[in-house]
Amino acid sequence: MGFTGVFVFGDSLVDSGNTLKLAELYSDLPFTDLPEGAPSDGRGYFNGRFSNGYNYADLITNKYVGQASKPVFPYDYKDPWLGLPIDPFAPDPSGNNLNFAYGGARIRHGSEVVPDLDGQTDAFKDAVDGHPDPNALYLFTMGGNDVRALAPKNGTPVSQTQAYATLDKVANTLLTELSGLVGKGVKDILLTGIPDVGIIPQYDLNGNHVLDGAEIARSAAATQYSQYLDSLIRIRVVPALAKTGAVVTYVPLMDYVDQNGTHVTGALNANLPTIAALHGLTTQDLSQNLLEHQQLIFFDQIHPNGQANALLAAEMYAKLEGTPWIETLPLSGPHVNYSFGGAISASHEVDKVQVSLIAGTTYTLDMLGMSSLGTAGSLGDPSLRVLAPDGSVVGSDQDSGAGFDATLTFRANVTGRYTIELSATGGLTGNYLLDGGVDGGAAMQQGNSYTVTTGSMGVIEGIGGIGADTVRTTVSYALSPGSEIEVLRTTDNLGTAAIDLTGNEFAQQLIGNSGVNRIDGKGGSDHLTGGAGDDLFLFTTTPGPGNVDVITDFTPADDTISLGAAEFHGLTRGALPAGAFALSTDTPQADDRIIYDKATEFLYFDEDGSGGAFAPIHFATVTAGLTLTSADFIVG
Repeated sequence: MGFTGVFVFGDSLVDSGNTLKLAELYSDLPFTDLPEGAPSDGRGYFNGRFSNGYNYADLITNKYVGQASKPVFPYDYKDPWLGLPIDPFAPDPSGNNLNFAYGGARIRHGSEVVPDLDGQTDAFKDAVDGHPDPNALYLFTMGGNDVRALAPKNGTPVSQTQAYATLDKVANTLLTELSGLVGKGVKDILLTGIPDVGIIPQYDLNGNHVLDGAEIARSAAATQYSQYLDSLIRIRVVPALAKTGAVVTYVPLMDYVDQNGTHVTGALNANLPTIAALHGLTTQDLSQNLLEHQQLIFFDQIHPNGQANALLAAEMYAKLEGTPWIETLPLSGPHVNYSFGGAISASHEVDKVQVSLIAGTTYTLDMLGMSSLGTAGSLGDPSLRVLAPDGSVVGSDQDSGAGFDATLTFRANVTGRYTIELSATGGLTGNYLLDGGVDGGAAMQQGNSYTVTTGSMGVIEGIGGIGADTVRTTVSYALSPGSEIEVLRTTDNLGTAAIDLTGNEFAQQLIGNSGVNRIDGKGGSDHLTGGAGDDLFLFTTTPGPGNVDVITDFTPADDTISLGAAEFHGLTRGALPAGAFALSTDTPQADDRIIYDKATEFLYFDEDGSGGAFAPIHFATVTAGLTLTSADFIVG
């Protein structure tokens, strides 16, 4: 389904910056929906949103019109004391992505200083001169603040009788306003239900992650009143709008059983399994301990974080499109054999990553953004495409991962260099992570051989294959974490180009050429061969069992061992002091740190010298018969 525009009305859940602009103009206004002030960047909020990322209205708007929702302030905003427009000469806002929502807004006006639903719809009708686009989508999220006014966080909730009477009027106002828009030509409406106000962390006044005392009654009343208003919208407002000819997509946000006995499944609860899995929890643990794990859903004391917004948007979008709602969790643990982090820093930018793939192997690629990563600055709606070596399209995806993240599984038909194109849907920007993995069955094939000619080329190799997998490189190259490669070597043993070789957490053979090589095995017990030339062997992981490297051709006259200061505790960057080096046959000294046993060719690290609490740790084995001194070591 296509829409020519998306227009947004509501409260802080969908406000794209109107309230921030208002707060910057009137710094002393009592914004009741702001926990500690305006949603400024300095407080971690994202571009005026009440979250650390785009809200779901932004993401849906971007899907249909290629850009996020745009605030209209100061258009048609009236001074709360004088009742006059603060900018009477402001031109009509332009665009098909206008956002009229304000944090703190209610359906029926109370004490707040922001436009209620009537004020927002009046501003819209003024902006379009009374002629709404009949082919656009109109998104409404409002009512949570009407409920909060009846069950304040630090006061006595009003009685059920009074609350229900007030909420009946709220529902009637909602129907009146939406019917009026339909009468003007509005056709397609996305109407979200009322969130479960009772679960917001704000009701936990003392911050102990448990509701106690009066907190319980306030929270329970907020939940009860939320359910009542939501049921009125479902049972009264939506059917009445449908009778006027409007196409209403209603998305409930909370779970409950209404007065007719109908069980309503809300979007938040539907997404709890995904949120729990992404953070290593069970759904039961998350749902039963929301206050303890509140940061996984809420950004502040009221509003959902960017990850929750992205997941909610994906479900809403599927309902709008009438397509299955697919939530595929990303690869994890040993299934991730390649990772690449990047950023889409400009609208419509396309990053390209090249990977060397093997014919007949099945691969999975995940492009992860806000939906899976959930970190500030994450890309809201990633998109990926894979091109074969001949440039033909292997496949593409936008939304098959968790939320709006992308995932693609495909079989490589030929061996060679594939190109992965990484971009964003619409005009969004942000950081992303590309993870790749090999299908479990394909990992059992005989050893593969890859040739790389650029340091940015990826190799995706699964764990547990038969035979030795080899990467041959003409340039400096580092193996990606999770890729079980047995051999990393230069393409020409006699070449003199300076090439650095870096392993990963698995055990490897790293083989240099006749030039100057920097060789770092990283984790695992590796075999390091420098070849001819002045080589540097680096030890940049913490020494210990299972991480003992063998240097097969160390030459004291030419080569040097570099010890990481962060991993070899107590050593100072620079040359290794003469007193810090000792042979195992020497009389032990308190300043001994690197000890060489010529009988076994073992090198040991002693963190605190002779008689200390730490025993020497075997971290490397060198060529037999060497005469080593402190000059053969540096601390980096």
